[in-house]
Amino acid sequence: MTILLSPGPVYVPEDVLEAQDREMITHRSREFTELYTDLCTRTKNYLNAEEAYFLTGSGTLGIEACVLNCCRPEEKALSLSNGEFGDRLAETVSMYTNLEKRDLEAGKGWDLERARAHIDETDAQVFAMVYNETGYGVRNHAREIYQHAKKKGMLTIMDSVSAWPSLPLDMKEFGVDFFITGSQKAIGAPPGSAVIGLSAEAVERIEGMERVPAVYCDLRKHRKRYAKSGQTPNTPAVTVFWAIQKCYGKMDEAGGVAGWVERHRAISEKVRGRISGMGLELIPEPGYESYSLTAFRHSNAAEVKKRMLDEHDVKIVGCKGAFRENGLRIAHMGCFSEENIEKGLEALEKVLE
Repeated sequence: MTILLSPGPVYVPEDVLEAQDREMITHRSREFTELYTDLCTRTKNYLNAEEAYFLTGSGTLGIEACVLNCCRPEEKALSLSNGEFGDRLAETVSMYTNLEKRDLEAGKGWDLERARAHIDETDAQVFAMVYNETGYGVRNHAREIYQHAKKKGMLTIMDSVSAWPSLPLDMKEFGVDFFITGSQKAIGAPPGSAVIGLSAEAVERIEGMERVPAVYCDLRKHRKRYAKSGQTPNTPAVTVFWAIQKCYGKMDEAGGVAGWVERHRAISEKVRGRISGMGLELIPEPGYESYSLTAFRHSNAAEVKKRMLDEHDVKIVGCKGAFRENGLRIAHMGCFSEENIEKGLEALEKVLE
C-alpha cells in the first residue's frame, strides 16, 4: 500500500474511512440535523467564531464563497501573497472587487513588520491573506497582521486551508471575520467539504449585501436553513461529514485544538531536523516554517520523487512556483501516522544514498 505524504488529500486512517460506511440518511432527517448541528457547534467553539458552516466542495469553493459574500464591486481589497496559493486567493478577490496585491519572494513569510506599511497605506475595505503557504511550506505570522488590519477597520478573510487545525487560531483574538479550511488537510478527513467560520461582523456584512452574485455560495441561504432546521440548503456530502465528526473526536482525544497544534508542531520539528541532517536545505526562512508540511530543495527533485514512489511506494510531491523544478514537500498533517512518516524519511535517505 502506498504511503501517502502529500499535502492533501492526506493519509486517512482506517477508522475514519469506516466512519463513512453506514446506511445512508437524507439531509432532511432528524439524524442529519443532529450530525450537522454537532459539526457546526464544535467548529464554532474550536474557532471561537460567531457561526460556522460546511459547504460541499473543496477549500477553493469556501474561499470563493467568503470572498463573494464579503467583497463589493465598488470597494477595494488588499491581498498579501507569498506563493501560488496566495496568488490564487488574490485572483479570486479580483473577480469580485478591486484588487491591490503585494508580494514576497518565494520562501519568505509575512510578518507585521513587512505587512504594516501596506496595510497603513491602503484605503481598502477588505484584507485577505493565506495563513500557511502550502506551495513552499511557509507559515505567515497571521495573528499580528490580522489584528493590525482590524485596527485599521478592515474586514478580514483568512485562507486557512492547509493551516487549521495544525496552527493555532482564535478568530476573535486574531481579528478574522471570514475563515476557510478544507476537510482533506489538517482535519484529516477525505476531501469533499469546505469549512467556514464567521465573526459577528462577517454576519452583519453578509446580511447587508444588496446582491450576492451566486446561488449555492450565497451564505444567507446557509444561515437561513440552519436557523430553521439545523440543515443545509442543498444536498451535502453526508459521508464526509461522518468522517469529519470522527476526526473531531480524535482531535478532542489529543487535547482539543491545542493538543492537535502541539502534535503538528512536534512532528514538523522532527521532520525538519531529519531533513536538515541529510544535508538538504529547507525552503522556508527560519521562523516561518509550516507545521503542516516541510519543503526542501533538491537539484533533481523529479527524480527523487519518482524513485520514492517506484522503489519505496512513498508518495511525496514537488513544490509550486519558483521551486517547481528543485523543491519537494513532505506533508505531516491531519491524522498522520508517525510510523508512515518515519518510513518516508528512511526511504528518502536511501534514495539520497
